[in-house]
Amino acid sequence: MTITVIYFDLGDTLVTTKPRAWLPNAKALLTNLRKSGFRLGIISNTPDVPRADILKLLPADFQLSVFEANLVLFSSEIGTEKPQRAIFDEAVKRAKVPANQCLFCTENIVDTLMAQHVGMRAIRVQTAPNSDLANLQKTIADFQSLIGTKV
Repeated sequence: MTITVIYFDLGDTLVTTKPRAWLPNAKALLTNLRKSGFRLGIISNTPDVPRADILKLLPADFQLSVFEANLVLFSSEIGTEKPQRAIFDEAVKRAKVPANQCLFCTENIVDTLMAQHVGMRAIRVQTAPNSDLANLQKTIADFQSLIGTKV
Protein backbone atom coordinates (compact mmCIF):
# COMPACT_ATOMS: atom_id res chain seq x y z
CA MET A 1 0.00 0.00 0.00
CA THR A 2 1.24 3.43 -0.88
CA ILE A 3 1.59 6.33 1.53
CA THR A 4 -0.92 9.03 0.64
CA VAL A 5 -1.16 11.12 3.83
CA ILE A 6 1.80 12.46 5.79
CA TYR A 7 1.27 13.87 9.27
CA PHE A 8 3.93 15.92 11.04
CA ASP A 9 4.48 16.88 14.62
CA LEU A 10 5.29 20.58 14.91
CA GLY A 11 7.77 21.30 17.71
CA ASP A 12 11.28 19.99 17.08
CA THR A 13 10.09 18.17 13.96
CA LEU A 14 9.25 21.07 11.62
CA VAL A 15 9.85 24.16 13.76
CA THR A 16 11.38 25.50 16.93
CA THR A 17 9.53 27.96 19.12
CA LYS A 18 12.56 29.55 20.80
CA PRO A 19 13.52 31.08 18.49
CA ARG A 20 10.50 30.94 16.18
CA ALA A 21 12.15 29.25 13.23
CA TRP A 22 11.87 26.47 10.69
CA LEU A 23 14.13 23.48 11.12
CA PRO A 24 16.60 23.26 8.23
CA ASN A 25 14.88 22.11 5.01
CA ALA A 26 11.42 21.76 6.62
CA LYS A 27 9.66 24.44 4.60
CA ALA A 28 11.05 23.17 1.28
CA LEU A 29 10.17 19.60 2.24
CA LEU A 30 6.51 20.50 2.78
CA THR A 31 6.38 22.30 -0.57
CA ASN A 32 7.96 19.37 -2.39
CA LEU A 33 5.78 16.74 -0.72
CA ARG A 34 2.64 18.68 -1.56
CA LYS A 35 3.77 19.12 -5.19
CA SER A 36 4.34 15.35 -5.29
CA GLY A 37 0.67 14.79 -4.43
CA PHE A 38 0.87 13.90 -0.76
CA ARG A 39 -1.89 15.10 1.54
CA LEU A 40 -0.33 16.82 4.55
CA GLY A 41 -1.50 17.05 8.15
CA ILE A 42 -0.39 17.94 11.66
CA ILE A 43 -0.64 16.00 14.91
CA SER A 44 0.62 18.25 17.70
CA ASN A 45 0.27 18.59 21.45
CA THR A 46 -0.98 22.08 22.25
CA PRO A 47 -2.28 21.87 25.82
CA ASP A 48 -4.97 24.47 26.50
CA VAL A 49 -3.60 26.83 23.84
CA PRO A 50 -6.08 28.38 21.40
CA ARG A 51 -5.26 28.12 17.68
CA ALA A 52 -4.54 31.84 17.34
CA ASP A 53 -1.90 31.59 20.09
CA ILE A 54 -0.41 28.43 18.56
CA LEU A 55 0.09 30.29 15.28
CA LYS A 56 1.87 33.13 17.13
CA LEU A 57 4.47 30.61 18.34
CA LEU A 58 5.29 29.48 14.80
CA PRO A 59 7.60 31.19 12.29
CA ALA A 60 6.04 34.29 10.75
CA ASP A 61 5.94 32.65 7.31
CA PHE A 62 4.32 29.42 8.55
CA GLN A 63 1.24 28.78 6.42
CA LEU A 64 -1.34 26.46 7.94
CA SER A 65 -2.94 26.31 4.49
CA VAL A 66 -0.13 23.97 3.35
CA PHE A 67 -1.98 21.32 5.35
CA GLU A 68 -5.50 20.01 4.70
CA ALA A 69 -7.75 21.74 7.23
CA ASN A 70 -9.41 18.51 8.41
CA LEU A 71 -5.97 16.90 8.88
CA VAL A 72 -4.78 19.49 11.42
CA LEU A 73 -5.10 17.90 14.84
CA PHE A 74 -4.18 20.20 17.71
CA SER A 75 -4.66 18.41 21.02
CA SER A 76 -6.20 21.55 22.55
CA GLU A 77 -8.99 21.33 19.96
CA ILE A 78 -9.71 17.61 19.98
CA GLY A 79 -9.28 16.84 23.68
CA THR A 80 -6.58 14.17 23.53
CA GLU A 81 -2.85 14.32 23.00
CA LYS A 82 0.11 12.22 21.94
CA PRO A 83 1.05 9.55 22.81
CA GLN A 84 -2.57 8.57 23.52
CA ARG A 85 -3.96 6.20 20.91
CA ALA A 86 -7.11 8.30 20.41
CA ILE A 87 -5.31 11.14 18.62
CA PHE A 88 -3.78 8.73 16.10
CA ASP A 89 -7.10 6.94 15.60
CA GLU A 90 -8.69 10.33 14.93
CA ALA A 91 -5.96 11.17 12.42
CA VAL A 92 -6.63 7.96 10.48
CA LYS A 93 -10.38 8.54 10.62
CA ARG A 94 -10.00 12.07 9.24
CA ALA A 95 -7.67 10.91 6.47
CA LYS A 96 -10.36 8.49 5.23
CA VAL A 97 -7.72 5.99 4.10
CA PRO A 98 -6.39 2.82 5.73
CA ALA A 99 -3.94 3.44 8.57
CA ASN A 100 -1.05 1.97 6.60
CA GLN A 101 -1.45 4.73 3.99
CA CYS A 102 -0.72 7.33 6.70
CA LEU A 103 2.81 8.28 7.73
CA PHE A 104 3.62 10.13 10.95
CA CYS A 105 6.89 12.07 11.24
CA THR A 106 8.20 13.12 14.65
CA GLU A 107 11.32 13.23 16.77
CA ASN A 108 9.64 11.41 19.66
CA ILE A 109 10.15 7.64 19.91
CA VAL A 110 7.05 6.96 22.05
CA ASP A 111 4.81 8.85 19.61
CA THR A 112 6.42 6.89 16.77
CA LEU A 113 5.64 3.60 18.50
CA MET A 114 2.00 4.55 19.16
CA ALA A 115 1.49 5.60 15.54
CA GLN A 116 2.84 2.20 14.49
CA HIS A 117 0.61 0.49 17.05
CA VAL A 118 -2.51 1.90 15.36
CA GLY A 119 -1.22 0.74 11.98
CA MET A 120 0.29 3.97 10.67
CA ARG A 121 3.76 4.08 9.21
CA ALA A 122 6.16 6.23 11.21
CA ILE A 123 9.52 7.90 10.74
CA ARG A 124 11.56 9.29 13.58
CA VAL A 125 13.44 12.38 12.42
CA GLN A 126 16.51 13.97 13.93
CA THR A 127 16.15 17.29 15.72
CA ALA A 128 18.28 20.36 15.08
CA PRO A 129 21.15 20.87 14.66
CA ASN A 130 21.29 17.41 13.03
CA SER A 131 17.93 17.63 11.27
CA ASP A 132 17.61 15.06 8.50
CA LEU A 133 14.51 16.54 6.86
CA ALA A 134 16.46 17.20 3.66
CA ASN A 135 16.53 13.43 3.09
CA LEU A 136 12.97 12.64 4.17
CA GLN A 137 11.35 12.68 0.72
CA LYS A 138 14.04 10.34 -0.60
CA THR A 139 13.55 8.08 2.42
CA ILE A 140 9.81 7.89 1.70
CA ALA A 141 10.48 7.15 -1.99
CA ASP A 142 13.02 4.44 -1.09
CA PHE A 143 10.54 2.84 1.31
CA GLN A 144 7.73 2.91 -1.23
CA SER A 145 9.94 1.32 -3.88
CA LEU A 146 10.82 -1.45 -1.41
CA ILE A 147 7.15 -2.23 -0.89
CA GLY A 148 6.36 -1.94 -4.58
CA THR A 149 4.79 1.50 -4.95
CA LYS A 150 6.05 4.76 -6.42
CA VAL A 151 6.05 8.32 -5.10
